[in-house]
Amino acid sequence: MLRPAVLLITRLLPEPEKLADMGIRIGLVVVVAFIVQRLLYLGAGRAEKIMIRAGHGAAPVEARARTLGQILRRLATTVVIVGAVIQSLAVLGWNVAPFLAGAGIVGVALGFGAQTLVRDLIAGLFILGENQFVVGDVIEIDGKPAAVEALSLRSTTLRDFNGYVHFVPNGELKTVTNRSRGWTRLAVDAPVGSDQSLERALEACRRVVEAMNLDPEWKSRLLDPIELWGVESLTGAEAQIRMVVRARPGADAPEAARELRLRVHRSLSETGIRTTQSREIAITPLAAAQAASPARAGDAAPRSGGKAGRTAAVGS
Repeated sequence: MLRPAVLLITRLLPEPEKLADMGIRIGLVVVVAFIVQRLLYLGAGRAEKIMIRAGHGAAPVEARARTLGQILRRLATTVVIVGAVIQSLAVLGWNVAPFLAGAGIVGVALGFGAQTLVRDLIAGLFILGENQFVVGDVIEIDGKPAAVEALSLRSTTLRDFNGYVHFVPNGELKTVTNRSRGWTRLAVDAPVGSDQSLERALEACRRVVEAMNLDPEWKSRLLDPIELWGVESLTGAEAQIRMVVRARPGADAPEAARELRLRVHRSLSETGIRTTQSREIAITPLAAAQAASPARAGDAAPRSGGKAGRTAAVGS
């Protein structure tokens, strides 16, 4: 039963001399494709260096150059592989002209049918052309911040604070907030009880701000000196004293804000200023009994005709 199958394979395969010639030609196609890919990679690398040199080594320009280089390498690899496959089919004796014509028709059909894909590709072109964000930037989408790990014409790869990776089509990126451009400003609010002296609290905060502005460790990490804006809000329970930190994007502003909160809290505590206002709460006899002896809480009950309760001032 194997003899018919062997005869069929023998008839389908070309002659040994012709088969060897095809193998050599296909090997040459593979070698040429590899060389072309390396040359295109080299060109992408040179383009990156030219962009970085033109931008005088600025970090945003370097990040954009790396992103464009990554996309150019992927595009070059795809084009080279497709060309090598078509040329290999031509070496094997296939008529690639109908194949190319059919591929063009299929491409037109996909262009009409896959509108979402076309939208993603066009959005990716605008993202790159307008330099909206690059690899390494921290962006915010729908109120969720994440770092850009990869960027292509079709989609963007993001990694959030928890380490989860998100693949977002570029056409779905409606409103994007870039947190890695120019500078970052953070507001630090110190709560102070409304029954405390706001003048003393402001003076304590002012001393902290002036000392931190003169500290060499933090002065070099801030774009502007820390500003004391004053009383930002005043409610029934507490007042908010606002200070503002402005620094370069990254960890400088959050770390300076944390240090500022720590120093302000220490200064307010040393000055004797409470951060919240004392308030009165009602304690009924039943609640007092439960607090004193939870095991006998059921034995304590308010007497008729007696006082409904008593009040005590506590501080939070």
